[in-house]
Amino acid sequence: MRQAARAGRAGTRAASRRAADPAAPGPRAGRAGLVAGPRDRRRTWALGYAFVAPTVLLTVLFSLVPLAMLLWRSLYGGGVFDLAPRFVGLDNYTGMLAEGGARALGVTGVYTAGFVVLTMGAGLALALLLNSRAPGVARLRAPFIIPLVVPVVATALIWANMFAPRFGPIDRLLAALGLPPADLPASPGTALLAVLTFGAWQFFGQNVILYVAALKSVPRDVLDAASVDGAGAWRRFAHVQWPMMRRQTLLIWVVTTLTGLQTFTQIYVLTQGGPDGATQTALYYVYNEGFVQFDTGRANAMGVLLFLISLLVTVAQIWLLGRVDRAR
Repeated sequence: MRQAARAGRAGTRAASRRAADPAAPGPRAGRAGLVAGPRDRRRTWALGYAFVAPTVLLTVLFSLVPLAMLLWRSLYGGGVFDLAPRFVGLDNYTGMLAEGGARALGVTGVYTAGFVVLTMGAGLALALLLNSRAPGVARLRAPFIIPLVVPVVATALIWANMFAPRFGPIDRLLAALGLPPADLPASPGTALLAVLTFGAWQFFGQNVILYVAALKSVPRDVLDAASVDGAGAWRRFAHVQWPMMRRQTLLIWVVTTLTGLQTFTQIYVLTQGGPDGATQTALYYVYNEGFVQFDTGRANAMGVLLFLISLLVTVAQIWLLGRVDRAR
């Protein structure tokens, strides 16, 4: 009895110490217990690293290594098949900016800004329409997906025929309205507008899908509560749906911006960068210098600048969203 009483008092004191100091060591659990030992934790971490390792290896092999090679090759001159490139330092960057590169970056900025505004604005407006309960709206979802599933080259050829001089439908419509023809090879402003319109039409369906998914993620009971409180459609969107869609909007913003910065196919098929470089974006400049002029040094220099611009823009967008969240 005395031994049992002493054991009971010792257990009570140990429990009291553990209650006063949660960090105090307690009894070690077995293999079936809730507390894992060092060996189990190491095994868990090793299993996690084993699952992550293939993705990390592929990222390093196909992303970081080519990026390092691009940066290294931008410091050397020579053509694509030059086996003994010569070191030129930053001459590729200065020569690239002096001979068309700076203008290509400017065209890229203008195109990307217009592309983001058009695709995100049209995508959000149509997503709100498709998310409404209006009769027959559900049947309108399929046409917005067609530009995404049709190859870009095929749609670009269709648009090229639409802008064809004299017999194209756009020139015929302008002639019927008494307006001058949309001569892409001779009108820089018209050419850039045509490329921008085609790019926005070809891509905005993806933003419609993403915005519809974001609107569906807003809890219905929250919207019903706002309606009961007297909020109309605009107030429900401005004060309920839009604030709850900020992170999805950031994703759409980043993806749309990167797509605008990397546009190529539309320009290659419609204008080939003309007239007089008015539609030559940074990525088309890379193609022209690397595979037409065979000056890989300047092409790689533009590739490095385009990567840095894309990285800085993405980081700035994420920082801006974080600042807005903290302000709220």
